[in-house]
Amino acid sequence: MADLSPISSWTLADVQHFGRRAGFGLNPTDAASLQALAPGAAIDAWIDGTGTSYDATAFTADLGSADVVLEPLVTANIAVTGSVDVPAVAAPHAFLCQGADTWRNNLNTAQALWAWRMQHNPHAFEERLALFWHNLFATGWHKVDNTALMLKQIQLFRSQGLAKFDDLLVLVSKDPAMAIWLDSVLNYASGTNIPNENYAREVMELYSLGADNGYNQTDITQLARALSGWSFTFAEADYITNPTNPGQKYPANAHFKVYDGTSISPDTRVYWGGAATLSYNQHATGTISLFGQTLPVTDTTNGWAKGENAIRSIISQKGPNCAQFLAKRLLTHFVTAAYTAQDLTDLATFIQTSAFDLRVVLKALLKSNYFFSAANRYALVEGPVSWLVRAARMLCPTLTAAAAQTPRGFPAWRLVTNSATTFDQMGMKLLDPTGPNGWKEHAAWLNSNTMRYRTKAAAALALAEARSYNGVSYPLFPTFLTTDWFPVAPTTAQAVYDRLVALLQPGPLPAAVSSAWLTALWPTTFTWDATSQTKARELAFLILCSPAGQLY
Repeated sequence: MADLSPISSWTLADVQHFGRRAGFGLNPTDAASLQALAPGAAIDAWIDGTGTSYDATAFTADLGSADVVLEPLVTANIAVTGSVDVPAVAAPHAFLCQGADTWRNNLNTAQALWAWRMQHNPHAFEERLALFWHNLFATGWHKVDNTALMLKQIQLFRSQGLAKFDDLLVLVSKDPAMAIWLDSVLNYASGTNIPNENYAREVMELYSLGADNGYNQTDITQLARALSGWSFTFAEADYITNPTNPGQKYPANAHFKVYDGTSISPDTRVYWGGAATLSYNQHATGTISLFGQTLPVTDTTNGWAKGENAIRSIISQKGPNCAQFLAKRLLTHFVTAAYTAQDLTDLATFIQTSAFDLRVVLKALLKSNYFFSAANRYALVEGPVSWLVRAARMLCPTLTAAAAQTPRGFPAWRLVTNSATTFDQMGMKLLDPTGPNGWKEHAAWLNSNTMRYRTKAAAALALAEARSYNGVSYPLFPTFLTTDWFPVAPTTAQAVYDRLVALLQPGPLPAAVSSAWLTALWPTTFTWDATSQTKARELAFLILCSPAGQLY
């Protein structure tokens, strides 16, 4: 059974396990500081983002000027007024990858921004949780075709990822990127129109219940009627021109709206860009029969949108099914894929008794004896984005150190994501899954091709390889061996290995393997010089590429 009782004390290994699963790793110094705190209070603060190390002001300031691109482009004039960006003299380090970046509408840039946030956000759990929900509520840029709306959805996961699950499900159902992705914007059921069932089907099959788990085709059709007319509007001020294609415009912001024939004020544009004073009448009237109950589709009780009661009935009427679905996803991402039927039942029961409060559930799960069980250490294959971000957190300068350097020592994530291939080739095209079912986790992350590209990414990071852009070579990751990797100069080859293992935290490596590595790299007397520092990079590369280096 899953023992969900909280641990009362923890070891350094416990803290490191927690840091890997609930964030993107902890360096030895930060892990030791966390271990000095009582686990219950420390984990609460980690999840809530109230820890003493979380400096939101400094992070936000650096986010606004981070050189996540590091390539000659144009100076961005991203004004709060929504003015169009004007190309300027090309210069390195000029492009500022803002959260409101819509003028470029570029997937690579959006990926780079999020990777930068995952690496440097002191509130690591906020980004880890967003990554989890992005996989569950998988939405793809190739159809949405709007980076601003994609990033708006990710921000929704950050800000509401610990809400009650029924509230989160409603918010995702109202989200503009999701409305485009699964055709809510094409769901018309007024008059004799047959509703578009795409979202109604997937919200049950992929987002809340699981395939054939407590619903049927009639429920899909009825739910689609209830959600007809769910779309969005936007203001003229949020209409941004793409300078590379002036005829192309994108809403940089959007607001949920049920198209029921009422005013769209204060906005002026409907989702396809047409001016309007009244929304089109696309919402059904009357009642529906969902899960055997009769519901009015125009109910606005509790301030809910018309049809929202139908979404909420998924949890209220099918709670046990939904709890089982959610428990599977939480266990597979945060704990183990080898859970037993009893483990699943125990967590699903707790989810129900906690009224689907995700903050309560995740705090209990991540404090539990079950989570910290030895059997669940290194029991999962780490996803490629998390794997690379965690390694970058350990091997690159900290946020404070990077911000103080000239030029600023941030990784060139825009070059890492160039042409959207790096993450894709490793198995997870961030912000652009191929379908609404997202990515399979654990062992599904690894095959001969994805390992090949993990190796290439490890080389870029550990071996300081560069990438060429317009004939100029740029390093992808800034690394500083003597200051960051080894605050105290190692005196033996074993000390180099021990420090790198403490940083990168691979799964258990056989002594024969590490011994062979050290013998091959340092066959004679050890001296900490420039040659040994190069060999230390090679050792970091070997650790990252080892089978144990894929586990967390």
